[in-house]
Amino acid sequence: MSDGKTKGGTTASRAGALQSSVNILLHTHYAIRLWEGRKRDAPDETGVKKKRPEIISMPQAIARAGNASRDSAADNPYADMALVRLEEALQRATLKINENVSSLDSILSAVPKGVTLSEVESADPLNVSVFSRSPLGYRCVWLLVGYDQLAMKAFQAFHYGLISRSQRDAILDNGGHAVRQVYGVIQPYRTLAVTRRDIAEKTTQGLVAIERNGEPDPDVLSGKKRSSFSPPLKNTIAEEE
Repeated sequence: MSDGKTKGGTTASRAGALQSSVNILLHTHYAIRLWEGRKRDAPDETGVKKKRPEIISMPQAIARAGNASRDSAADNPYADMALVRLEEALQRATLKINENVSSLDSILSAVPKGVTLSEVESADPLNVSVFSRSPLGYRCVWLLVGYDQLAMKAFQAFHYGLISRSQRDAILDNGGHAVRQVYGVIQPYRTLAVTRRDIAEKTTQGLVAIERNGEPDPDVLSGKKRSSFSPPLKNTIAEEE
């Protein structure tokens, strides 16, 4: 059918939107707690309620990343700044967790000859369906899955006497801190209806945005500095200069 006709003789229509689904398995309580987040007045391990800093959930982080991506497509420079900071934070956190996973892999492989350790996993992992409107939202999820793998390897290495309890706890704390730092970058993001032109021309919306969020990074405002996952710039002053 090289002429673009269907079998019935009519012109072939365009293909529908591509679709895919993502499910992840979380095996450790450490990763599950980070997925769920923590309310400001949530009880601690002893059941006592204490005023502690809120930790947003992974679904909230994904939603904020999606909002920033949507606003970036509308030429919002503050959204672009949020995406740049999020991508940079993800790169740092992913590198840290991958380095720790590699270190634990080396430790776990250094067992006497003739000893074989199976892969560790939960007997009843949490199965979660994931959807994000932003590639960086998925990058957040991959980071958490990496931390889950790190936690499993840390517990396995401790169980078999390959690392100490203090080493295990330090690995878990450092990895969890890396994930929380990424949350902290995207947590403050809120949609504000403003464009680059509003900032340049000091419109009412632009002045309100500057008062709330400060002046945007000049390189971000010009479009020179953007996340590798930001939508392309369209009809902006950055393109006209």
